[in-house]
Amino acid sequence: MSDNTEQPIKFSEKYLKTTWLTNVRNYYIQNRTIVVNLGNQKAHIAENPEKYLRPRTSTILQEISIKDGDSLLLIEIGGDETNIGGIVLDPALWNLFGNIADFPKDVPLYKSTQYDLGIVKFDPYFVTGLSDQPQESKIKEYQLKVNWWFVPAKTNCAIHIQHMVPDFLEVHTQIYGIGRMQKFHANNFDTLYEDVIMSPGDTHIPFASVDEDGQFVYPWHQYYSDTDCIWMANEFHPI
Repeated sequence: MSDNTEQPIKFSEKYLKTTWLTNVRNYYIQNRTIVVNLGNQKAHIAENPEKYLRPRTSTILQEISIKDGDSLLLIEIGGDETNIGGIVLDPALWNLFGNIADFPKDVPLYKSTQYDLGIVKFDPYFVTGLSDQPQESKIKEYQLKVNWWFVPAKTNCAIHIQHMVPDFLEVHTQIYGIGRMQKFHANNFDTLYEDVIMSPGDTHIPFASVDEDGQFVYPWHQYYSDTDCIWMANEFHPI
Protein backbone atom coordinates (compact mmCIF):
# COMPACT_ATOMS: atom_id res chain seq x y z
CA MET A 1 0.00 0.00 0.00
CA SER A 2 1.31 3.44 -0.89
CA ASP A 3 1.90 6.08 1.76
CA ASN A 4 -0.79 8.64 2.61
CA THR A 5 -3.67 7.00 0.76
CA GLU A 6 -6.61 9.43 0.73
CA GLN A 7 -10.25 8.45 0.27
CA PRO A 8 -12.96 11.14 0.34
CA ILE A 9 -15.91 10.43 2.66
CA LYS A 10 -19.01 12.25 1.44
CA PHE A 11 -20.82 13.25 4.61
CA SER A 12 -20.63 16.86 3.44
CA GLU A 13 -18.41 18.27 0.71
CA LYS A 14 -19.59 21.87 1.00
CA TYR A 15 -19.14 22.52 4.73
CA LEU A 16 -16.87 19.85 6.20
CA LYS A 17 -14.45 18.17 3.81
CA THR A 18 -13.78 14.67 5.16
CA THR A 19 -10.95 12.33 4.16
CA TRP A 20 -10.02 8.82 5.29
CA LEU A 21 -6.22 8.69 5.43
CA THR A 22 -4.36 5.38 5.71
CA ASN A 23 -0.71 4.30 5.86
CA VAL A 24 0.26 7.74 7.14
CA ARG A 25 3.84 8.94 6.63
CA ASN A 26 4.82 12.57 7.31
CA TYR A 27 1.43 13.95 6.27
CA TYR A 28 1.18 17.73 6.56
CA ILE A 29 -2.01 19.27 7.98
CA GLN A 30 -2.32 22.81 6.63
CA ASN A 31 -5.80 23.99 7.58
CA ARG A 32 -7.63 23.64 10.91
CA THR A 33 -8.67 19.98 10.95
CA ILE A 34 -10.28 17.52 13.35
CA VAL A 35 -8.08 14.41 13.35
CA VAL A 36 -9.65 11.15 14.63
CA ASN A 37 -7.41 8.14 15.17
CA LEU A 38 -9.51 5.14 14.13
CA GLY A 39 -6.66 2.66 13.76
CA ASN A 40 -4.67 0.23 15.87
CA GLN A 41 -1.57 2.36 16.30
CA LYS A 42 -0.64 5.61 17.98
CA ALA A 43 -0.37 8.47 15.48
CA HIS A 44 2.79 10.44 16.22
CA ILE A 45 2.66 14.22 15.76
CA ALA A 46 5.86 16.02 14.73
CA GLU A 47 5.95 18.29 17.76
CA ASN A 48 8.93 18.97 20.01
CA PRO A 49 8.71 17.24 22.41
CA GLU A 50 6.95 14.62 20.30
CA LYS A 51 3.26 13.99 21.02
CA TYR A 52 0.88 11.31 19.83
CA LEU A 53 -2.80 10.56 19.36
CA ARG A 54 -4.00 7.27 20.84
CA PRO A 55 -6.51 5.00 19.05
CA ARG A 56 -10.16 6.10 19.49
CA THR A 57 -9.17 9.66 20.41
CA SER A 58 -9.18 12.93 18.48
CA THR A 59 -7.80 16.45 18.44
CA ILE A 60 -7.66 19.58 16.26
CA LEU A 61 -4.44 20.25 14.32
CA GLN A 62 -3.16 22.82 11.85
CA GLU A 63 0.19 23.62 10.25
CA ILE A 64 1.91 20.49 11.54
CA SER A 65 2.86 17.03 10.24
CA ILE A 66 1.64 13.64 11.40
CA LYS A 67 4.66 11.35 11.28
CA ASP A 68 2.85 8.02 11.17
CA GLY A 69 -0.44 6.21 11.77
CA ASP A 70 -2.48 3.48 10.16
CA SER A 71 -6.00 4.95 9.91
CA LEU A 72 -7.06 8.56 10.48
CA LEU A 73 -10.19 10.50 9.62
CA LEU A 74 -9.60 14.16 8.75
CA ILE A 75 -12.48 16.67 8.96
CA GLU A 76 -11.47 20.11 7.76
CA ILE A 77 -13.33 22.84 9.67
CA GLY A 78 -13.80 26.54 9.10
CA GLY A 79 -15.18 28.52 6.20
CA ASP A 80 -18.77 29.66 5.67
CA GLU A 81 -21.16 28.02 8.17
CA THR A 82 -24.26 29.79 6.86
CA ASN A 83 -27.14 27.30 6.48
CA ILE A 84 -24.92 24.40 7.56
CA GLY A 85 -28.05 22.48 8.58
CA GLY A 86 -28.79 22.18 4.87
CA ILE A 87 -26.43 19.22 4.68
CA VAL A 88 -29.33 16.97 5.71
CA LEU A 89 -31.33 17.94 2.61
CA ASP A 90 -29.32 15.61 0.37
CA PRO A 91 -31.55 12.50 0.27
CA ALA A 92 -28.70 10.37 -1.06
CA LEU A 93 -26.64 10.96 2.08
CA TRP A 94 -29.06 11.81 4.94
CA ASN A 95 -32.37 10.59 6.41
CA LEU A 96 -34.69 11.73 9.15
CA PHE A 97 -34.07 9.03 11.73
CA GLY A 98 -37.80 8.55 12.32
CA ASN A 99 -38.17 7.50 8.67
CA ILE A 100 -35.70 4.63 8.95
CA ALA A 101 -36.17 3.42 12.54
CA ASP A 102 -38.79 3.06 15.26
CA PHE A 103 -38.23 6.61 16.47
CA PRO A 104 -40.51 9.67 16.81
CA LYS A 105 -40.79 11.51 13.50
CA ASP A 106 -41.29 14.84 15.28
CA VAL A 107 -37.75 14.74 16.70
CA PRO A 108 -35.46 16.44 14.12
CA LEU A 109 -32.67 13.88 14.40
CA TYR A 110 -30.92 13.12 11.10
CA LYS A 111 -28.55 10.26 10.30
CA SER A 112 -26.07 10.14 7.44
CA THR A 113 -24.92 7.30 5.23
CA GLN A 114 -22.67 4.83 7.05
CA TYR A 115 -19.18 3.94 5.84
CA ASP A 116 -16.94 0.95 6.60
CA LEU A 117 -13.43 2.08 7.45
CA GLY A 118 -11.52 -1.15 7.86
CA ILE A 119 -10.85 -3.66 10.61
CA VAL A 120 -9.25 -2.86 13.97
CA LYS A 121 -8.13 -5.00 16.90
CA PHE A 122 -8.28 -4.35 20.64
CA ASP A 123 -8.90 -5.90 24.04
CA PRO A 124 -12.47 -4.83 24.97
CA TYR A 125 -11.77 -5.16 28.69
CA PHE A 126 -8.85 -2.72 28.43
CA VAL A 127 -10.68 -0.27 26.15
CA THR A 128 -13.69 -0.08 28.50
CA GLY A 129 -11.47 0.38 31.57
CA LEU A 130 -12.10 -3.01 33.17
CA SER A 131 -8.40 -3.89 33.03
CA ASP A 132 -5.30 -1.72 33.31
CA GLN A 133 -3.29 -3.45 30.57
CA PRO A 134 -4.38 -5.09 27.30
CA GLN A 135 -4.05 -8.86 27.20
CA GLU A 136 -3.07 -10.56 23.96
CA SER A 137 -5.45 -13.48 24.61
CA LYS A 138 -8.45 -11.14 24.79
CA ILE A 139 -7.77 -9.07 21.67
CA LYS A 140 -10.58 -9.32 19.11
CA GLU A 141 -11.23 -8.00 15.61
CA TYR A 142 -13.87 -5.35 14.93
CA GLN A 143 -15.36 -3.87 11.77
CA LEU A 144 -15.28 -0.09 12.09
CA LYS A 145 -18.35 1.77 10.83
CA VAL A 146 -18.83 5.55 11.00
CA ASN A 147 -21.76 7.85 10.35
CA TRP A 148 -22.74 11.41 11.22
CA TRP A 149 -25.75 12.80 13.07
CA PHE A 150 -27.33 16.26 12.97
CA VAL A 151 -29.82 17.92 15.32
CA PRO A 152 -30.81 21.56 15.91
CA ALA A 153 -30.26 23.23 19.28
CA LYS A 154 -32.05 22.05 22.44
CA THR A 155 -32.86 18.56 21.18
CA ASN A 156 -33.15 15.46 23.37
CA CYS A 157 -32.12 12.56 21.15
CA ALA A 158 -33.91 9.94 23.32
CA ILE A 159 -32.65 8.03 26.35
CA HIS A 160 -31.78 4.46 25.39
CA ILE A 161 -29.87 1.47 26.68
CA GLN A 162 -29.78 -0.66 23.52
CA HIS A 163 -28.94 0.05 19.88
CA MET A 164 -30.54 -0.93 16.61
CA VAL A 165 -27.77 -3.49 16.12
CA PRO A 166 -26.71 -5.08 19.45
CA ASP A 167 -23.25 -5.72 20.86
CA PHE A 168 -20.97 -3.08 19.43
CA LEU A 169 -18.73 -0.52 21.04
CA GLU A 170 -19.46 3.10 20.17
CA VAL A 171 -17.79 6.38 20.94
CA HIS A 172 -18.72 9.79 19.56
CA THR A 173 -16.61 12.59 18.11
CA GLN A 174 -18.01 16.12 18.13
CA ILE A 175 -17.72 17.76 14.71
CA TYR A 176 -19.74 20.98 14.97
CA GLY A 177 -21.46 22.87 17.80
CA ILE A 178 -21.66 22.10 21.52
CA GLY A 179 -23.50 19.05 22.83
CA ARG A 180 -23.51 16.55 25.66
CA MET A 181 -23.34 12.81 26.13
CA GLN A 182 -25.48 12.09 29.17
CA LYS A 183 -25.93 9.10 31.51
CA PHE A 184 -29.07 8.29 33.52
CA HIS A 185 -29.99 5.87 36.29
CA ALA A 186 -33.23 5.02 34.47
CA ASN A 187 -35.25 5.92 31.38
CA ASN A 188 -36.17 9.24 32.95
CA PHE A 189 -34.64 12.69 32.42
CA ASP A 190 -34.81 13.41 36.16
CA THR A 191 -32.27 10.63 36.83
CA LEU A 192 -29.33 12.30 35.06
CA TYR A 193 -26.05 11.53 36.85
CA GLU A 194 -23.28 12.39 34.36
CA ASP A 195 -23.00 15.19 31.79
CA VAL A 196 -20.08 14.96 29.33
CA ILE A 197 -19.69 18.25 27.45
CA MET A 198 -18.67 17.80 23.81
CA SER A 199 -17.03 20.55 21.75
CA PRO A 200 -15.51 20.19 18.25
CA GLY A 201 -12.59 17.78 18.26
CA ASP A 202 -13.69 15.95 21.44
CA THR A 203 -14.15 12.17 21.60
CA HIS A 204 -15.54 10.82 24.88
CA ILE A 205 -14.27 7.68 26.60
CA PRO A 206 -16.46 4.59 26.05
CA PHE A 207 -19.69 4.44 28.06
CA ALA A 208 -19.92 0.67 27.61
CA SER A 209 -18.80 -2.07 29.94
CA VAL A 210 -18.41 -5.80 29.20
CA ASP A 211 -20.68 -8.39 30.83
CA GLU A 212 -19.91 -11.97 31.90
CA ASP A 213 -20.71 -13.20 28.37
CA GLY A 214 -18.22 -10.77 26.79
CA GLN A 215 -20.99 -8.56 25.39
CA PHE A 216 -20.91 -4.75 25.46
CA VAL A 217 -23.52 -3.30 27.84
CA TYR A 218 -24.51 0.34 28.32
CA PRO A 219 -26.08 2.57 30.96
CA TRP A 220 -29.16 4.57 30.03
CA HIS A 221 -27.74 7.39 27.91
CA GLN A 222 -28.52 9.97 25.24
CA TYR A 223 -27.08 12.84 23.21
CA TYR A 224 -28.35 16.36 23.91
CA SER A 225 -27.60 19.44 21.79
CA ASP A 226 -26.94 22.86 23.34
CA THR A 227 -26.50 24.35 19.85
CA ASP A 228 -27.02 23.01 16.35
CA CYS A 229 -24.76 19.96 16.38
CA ILE A 230 -23.04 17.47 14.13
CA TRP A 231 -21.27 14.51 15.67
CA MET A 232 -19.79 11.27 14.41
CA ALA A 233 -20.65 7.83 15.77
CA ASN A 234 -17.64 5.50 15.66
CA GLU A 235 -18.98 1.95 15.88
CA PHE A 236 -16.80 -1.11 16.45
CA HIS A 237 -18.72 -4.25 15.48
CA PRO A 238 -17.35 -7.66 16.56
CA ILE A 239 -16.32 -9.90 13.68
